[in-house]
Amino acid sequence: MNTTTTNHTSAGPQGQHLDQAALDVLALSTQAADAYGRPDLAQRLGQVERRIRDPRVRVLVVGEFKQGKSSLVNALVNARICPVDDDVATSVPTAVGFAGDPVATALHAPGDDGDEPRREPIDIDDIAGYVSESGNPANHRNLWAVEVGIPRTLLQDGLVLVDTPGVGGLGSAHSATTIGALPSADAVLLVSDASQEYTEPELAFLDMARQLTPTIVCVLTKTDFYPAWRKIAELDREHLAERGIDAPVLATSAALRQRALETEDRDLNRESGYPELVARLREGIVGDATRVARRNVVHTVHAVCQQVSGRFDAQRRALSDPDQQAQLVAELTAARERADQLRGKAARWQQTLGDGFADLSADADHELRTRTRQVLKQAEASIQEVDPGEVWEQLEQWLYRTTTEQVAAHYAFVTARTHELAETIAQHFADERGGPEHLDIAAPLEVLRQIDPATTVEADDRSAGEKALTAMKGSYGGMMMVGILGGVVGLGMINPVSIGFGAMLGKRALKDEQERLLNQRRAQAKQACRSYVDEVAFVVGKDARDTLRRIQRALRDAFTARADELQRSTADAVQAAQQAVQADDAQRKARLRDVEAELQRLAQLQARADALLAAGPTGHGGTR
Repeated sequence: MNTTTTNHTSAGPQGQHLDQAALDVLALSTQAADAYGRPDLAQRLGQVERRIRDPRVRVLVVGEFKQGKSSLVNALVNARICPVDDDVATSVPTAVGFAGDPVATALHAPGDDGDEPRREPIDIDDIAGYVSESGNPANHRNLWAVEVGIPRTLLQDGLVLVDTPGVGGLGSAHSATTIGALPSADAVLLVSDASQEYTEPELAFLDMARQLTPTIVCVLTKTDFYPAWRKIAELDREHLAERGIDAPVLATSAALRQRALETEDRDLNRESGYPELVARLREGIVGDATRVARRNVVHTVHAVCQQVSGRFDAQRRALSDPDQQAQLVAELTAARERADQLRGKAARWQQTLGDGFADLSADADHELRTRTRQVLKQAEASIQEVDPGEVWEQLEQWLYRTTTEQVAAHYAFVTARTHELAETIAQHFADERGGPEHLDIAAPLEVLRQIDPATTVEADDRSAGEKALTAMKGSYGGMMMVGILGGVVGLGMINPVSIGFGAMLGKRALKDEQERLLNQRRAQAKQACRSYVDEVAFVVGKDARDTLRRIQRALRDAFTARADELQRSTADAVQAAQQAVQADDAQRKARLRDVEAELQRLAQLQARADALLAAGPTGHGGTR
């Protein structure tokens, strides 16, 4: 089972404010589908309803070590949930969502791949013992995350804030978990304090994040502590503009926010910068997610109504213009034949599906090989310039981080290409989009953490005596040779010339030995990198192929269901038109009134769905 942190770090939807207007429209549509004898359409509506009933919007709060991430989360929800102290660091992701009563749950990593995490209820006052480095050093509890639910209006519309572990630099190996969570996050808050402008690792992380997540908001913290924060904010905006990163920079102070909430000082609260951030979360992030969900509701309701209304349209045409009945039946019969063709194994969409995934599988394999080869080339070039024994720990971290980034980017490539292919297949169904709205494609980054080079390249730790012995061995032959030649001319075996020559050879021997050991360490480091990258390519390649096969089956089943719906709709329309042909004048007039009434009901249902977009998203959060 492929998973990322945010798949398991989100409070449940119980007690959250649901989009009742959208649910009401879906309920009416489902009643209509059942009344018209279309359980297939009712099932389709049910899939959309399940999405509406899970309104969670996951926002990752990321940043380097001690930048104020936990304080930011606490200030947003006005509760001391995430532990904050000078000597306390977060070691486990902490997800804060809505619940009617305060509740906390620890999620233990499963023992076997494919198992669900074990859930352990914990006291909400004991969270620090599970998520902090002091209470859970190096995550010895083997936790995936801790979920926290609290009654806060900001969270009631489905917002889930995920406080990620701080790292000593976003370029470190520990950022792999955060990178892996990006594709499934709805937004990212990059937290950086006002002590300095963005560092290169932070900007590199933003470059990666914008490829993997739809929305990025940059938050400048601790403005109360650094008087020059306005200059830092302006420099940060310039860095973002240079990189072409479209993200706002919002300046905040958790200390001012806390003081404002305690004293109910609105001016101080405004000065803290939090009302603007809250508005961005509610209207920009949660609001956008709500609008996307509503657009899906509107599209699905329209599609269902159009399929149901097909038979009534056919009846109305046949009843209104009896002279054109024969032509109408012929047109509908041709449409039914086209729908029948969509259901066949030789249908063009089936061929597009098969050929598309064959091409995608080959392209994905080549793309992954290209990425891993680039990582290996960079690693070997770096190793050739340094002594890997002295910097092996840094090389390992760079290798882990870079490989994780490339794997995440590879799955972003696969996801984009899969959606493109789904859209291409949908074109065979005219205006029917078809296919699952969300495809479950997640990078196997949990598995990557189990892979290591299994090699430690040690530095040259020979003692001075060992080095001296190496030099003496190298100088011995030279001294003997010069000493023998010196004897011929009357000099002793040990003379200034032989000593000098021996010292020169000894120095050369020591240098050659050091060079030999250095080349040996470099070869060892390169082999370790090759082994690691090969193992990663093997694991990821297998997972990617399995993922593509799973998605291919999902698309096949989804589009087959669409073909069945179209076939059923056209068959109903043909049957309705044929029945209308057989009706007499009295029956025709009575039936025409009924048909007009049914079409009016369906039009009203579509209009009610359209009103969802006109009304805009609802919410209760406020800007405090």
